[in-house]
Amino acid sequence: MSLYGALFSGVSGLQSQSSAMGAISDNVANVNTVGYKGTTVNFKTLVTAQVSLTQYSPGGVQSAPRTNVDIQGLLQATTSSTDFGLSGQGFFVVSDTATNPSGYAYSRAGSFKVDKDGYLQNASGYYLQGWPLTTWDGTTSAATVPYNNDTYMKAYRNDNGDLFYINDNAVDSINMRPLNLNTIGGTARASSTMSMGANLPADADIGTTEKTNALIFDSLGNSHNLLYTWTKRDQNTWDVEATPPPGSEFVNMTAQDGSTYYSAGRMDFTDIPEVAAGGSTTMTLTIGATTLTYTLTDTGADGIVDQVTTSTGATPAQPFTTLSEMLDDMASMMETDIQTLAGGTINAVTGKSSPASWVDRIDGENGILFRQFSEANDIAVDASNLTVNSGSDPAVIQDAAFNIPAMSATTATWQGSWINAGTSAMTFNGDGTPDTVFAYDETTENDPRSTMNINWANGALNMDGSSAPPGSAAISQFWGNYNAADGMQQLSGDYQLNYVSQNGNRFGNYTGVTVSETGIVTALFDNGVQAPIFMIPVATFVNPNGMNPLTGNVFQQTDNSGLPVVREAGSAGAATVAQATLESSTVDLGTEFTNMITTQRAYSAAAKIITTSDDMLEELIRIKQ
Repeated sequence: MSLYGALFSGVSGLQSQSSAMGAISDNVANVNTVGYKGTTVNFKTLVTAQVSLTQYSPGGVQSAPRTNVDIQGLLQATTSSTDFGLSGQGFFVVSDTATNPSGYAYSRAGSFKVDKDGYLQNASGYYLQGWPLTTWDGTTSAATVPYNNDTYMKAYRNDNGDLFYINDNAVDSINMRPLNLNTIGGTARASSTMSMGANLPADADIGTTEKTNALIFDSLGNSHNLLYTWTKRDQNTWDVEATPPPGSEFVNMTAQDGSTYYSAGRMDFTDIPEVAAGGSTTMTLTIGATTLTYTLTDTGADGIVDQVTTSTGATPAQPFTTLSEMLDDMASMMETDIQTLAGGTINAVTGKSSPASWVDRIDGENGILFRQFSEANDIAVDASNLTVNSGSDPAVIQDAAFNIPAMSATTATWQGSWINAGTSAMTFNGDGTPDTVFAYDETTENDPRSTMNINWANGALNMDGSSAPPGSAAISQFWGNYNAADGMQQLSGDYQLNYVSQNGNRFGNYTGVTVSETGIVTALFDNGVQAPIFMIPVATFVNPNGMNPLTGNVFQQTDNSGLPVVREAGSAGAATVAQATLESSTVDLGTEFTNMITTQRAYSAAAKIITTSDDMLEELIRIKQ
């Protein structure tokens, strides 16, 4: 009957309004919860099928809670660099454990802090997941990320040390990794660019040299002086050579087309080599089919060598007693031998200015310089037999055999410019601006930059242009644009260095992180280096309001929400990331208090339906009495 229906309809009103009050209470309680999405309760009718045209059968009301996940909360600034807010659609990907999680959830709560193990964990205990970044190795299938004119890729090394390329469409423990700030130690950045500007005196005599020391850094953060020597060859014409820094094996300067213009190596001695008393040891230089052997002998039977002879028969007049005397003897003999192979005395070349020798004792250092002369053969240097401390320590820093690369065709090399009238490093216009760099001008090679390659014997990565260890980026040299006074120039007056700049850095300690709008996490170091290490993805859903909320202000995907699509922040409609910012709760207290009043009134009205229906039933029972 309708009276009983009215009772149950009133009960449904109480239940629905109770549900609405519960949602209001949660909203008010979470008014300051970061990333909280307010819940609204809508109502829908419960209609009983009408079987009579003269009688009405009441149904009631049913509550339909709706979590407004797709509503953007206000972004508010904080002082923590690990607080992240999302501006737009999408969620952070989080997990209940940092590594090997049992599953993934999605959250807008970006109040992350570093836990005891270094992982980023939000206030609810969930860990941030994303994509590690490393320098791109050239693999075409890798997902690449451009950043500050460099290219990185989404990849990491697994527990076996193997490089794993991430599939950035997958949400699993293989393709998603946590960010651990404890694993970021110090860093150093090897020099990969070098810019130089100076005035080369236009009125200098042919053969005049000018020198510049340029500071560079290797991959270990060691600083080195790279000595450039400019030599005037002719009117408006200059050549350049570079002395390999201590601890290096060789330098190799290439023109814009990659041809080798200049190449030189060196050996750095730590002490006079030792041998068995009265014994000897050897080192070799191999050029093509010719091997020059240098025998270091102990003539005093005290275990320390004091004489050097060569396989060509040259012997110094007196035994040496100091390391300096030994180096002078070795350099002299090597010069004579290599001159013979090079085809004669360098300075005898008619009408050309040239260096003093193919082999030099390096001033002020315990080193010997080898200038490459051959276009056909590397110079192979092997001083691995030279040791001290009973053979336990090398006597030469370059204690493994190495090659000094051959030069390219004579017409495009440093030595060709004065032997066969080949190409010089730079020629200048009448106004003092560069006309050509390695014989190229703006019409033949619009980029004037050349390359300096350096191989190291000190454990640092070689600067040889390789995309993976043991090599790394070579140094890109910029001496100014064609026909412009923004680098090297030639005007009257003295030699004047205007600037030398490079992008390397010494070792630096980790100081913090910064995050870009695209989600790239960059580690900051106290030496000025900024290294991208991680990328925060954003997961989007077709129907975010269909997700299932869980304790901890996180959501799970459901059939109603659809599967997540993981995107880079800021792309294809995904939210951008804001650092030192948190998304506030979407709860509006004024609205909630107003809803509280109307819900209270509705609840009272539903209760009145029940009491009134009860009175009517009681009246009906009295009829029988």
